[in-house]
Amino acid sequence: MKQPVMIKEIHEQPAALAKTLKQESKNVLAIAEAIRKYDPAFLVLVARGTSDNAATYAKYLFEYANGIPAVLAAPSIFTIYGKSANMKKSLVIGISQSGEGTDINEFLADAQKQGAFTIGITNTAGSAITKAAGHSIMLRAGKENALAATKTYTCQLLSLLMLSEALKNGKKGFDRLQSLPDEISKVLEVEPLIKELSCRYRYMEHSVIIGRGMNYCTVKEAALKMMETSYVVAQPFSTADFLHGPIAMAGVGFPVFIANPSGVMAPQINKLIADLGERRVETIVVSALKSALAKAEIPIALNVDPEETISPIHYIVPFQFLACYISMSKGIDPDAPRYLKKVTRTR
Repeated sequence: MKQPVMIKEIHEQPAALAKTLKQESKNVLAIAEAIRKYDPAFLVLVARGTSDNAATYAKYLFEYANGIPAVLAAPSIFTIYGKSANMKKSLVIGISQSGEGTDINEFLADAQKQGAFTIGITNTAGSAITKAAGHSIMLRAGKENALAATKTYTCQLLSLLMLSEALKNGKKGFDRLQSLPDEISKVLEVEPLIKELSCRYRYMEHSVIIGRGMNYCTVKEAALKMMETSYVVAQPFSTADFLHGPIAMAGVGFPVFIANPSGVMAPQINKLIADLGERRVETIVVSALKSALAKAEIPIALNVDPEETISPIHYIVPFQFLACYISMSKGIDPDAPRYLKKVTRTR
């Protein structure tokens, strides 16, 4: 099988992140200043698919770093049920790689009419979302040809992080992001290990992917990538939710993928890794922490150890490789999964 476009675009992420950071900084700072003047009472995030996982990151990030209560919208309340929630005094962010999600754009347009402060985040200039929202943040990922989103997802995370930093610290908030493209280049070095490892999961049909906090978005996105490229039934869980029942499915040899970055969540995830090891569950652990890797059945060591709020950009990359190479090991073309299209329009 020839090298998938998906692999090529995974490798394009450092350049895409650098371009987004450079070309959108001025715009994001101006939007942040306008938000401060508007003084929203809460944040509403509206998205689908991979973009919805970026929205999950934003919920954790803005509540933690900016103290803004955040909720994930249910667009069908407006588009199908015909009801409209009160969006006055709200900041509403719609996220769509293509910018053509019908339900997202209709929700944004309604919020805009109500007087909400609306932002559309997209990779497609001139798309419908840029017309539905009052403000736009452009991803600078370049055209994404692979069906599975990779570089647009990490650029979505970065754009949300930039907005959070601009609201909190102004221009100086971007200082700590300047090294991010180089750090992601280092994370890409994990590819040979994952390529070799992927054959082990050629016949895998079910798995669980676990993380928590800022990286709950990572395991949701990892599960989506695994399902759409490899046809594996991959269930994402936070550590807490997994312990409330689903842990019962994890028997001997059952594959459990775990993201465990540095941060306040690391000790409890380490404990879970150890507990699963005692049950002879196969734990595949992505981490920069020696304490976590030492407890793993299959350790995937990162050579970069980012702070927790930034780490979802780093930690999704190994899972992108895993999804792609497991797909190839199964004889599936990750660029052409069955039944799927690049742009999906729902209401």
